Amino acid sequence: MRILAELGKLLIPGVTVSKMRSGKKEIYYVYLPQRFNRYLGYGKWSVTAIVGEKEILIGLRSVYKHGEYFMLTLPISLRQIWEQYLGKEIDLILEKVV
Repeated sequence: MRILAELGKLLIPGVTVSKMRSGKKEIYYVYLPQRFNRYLGYGKWSVTAIVGEKEILIGLRSVYKHGEYFMLTLPISLRQIWEQYLGKEIDLILEKVV
């Protein structure tokens, strides 16, 4: 995809932090707005979350297709932060790793 090479970074504002449970396992995630679908693709992304006034480097994450939406899981090691922002919006910066 030529557009990805030209863009390099995406700022995705206002994604809502959600949580699902599968048995004892918890997964924190965000759905990425469909208007970004043409810029997103499978593979690794370097992700930074902007929460409040802070930037939090999340690290390398994969983007997954879930129905018509792309979703991104958030690291469980940052559970305390995600719990504070459940149901609230955060901003993400995604940089494609080539």
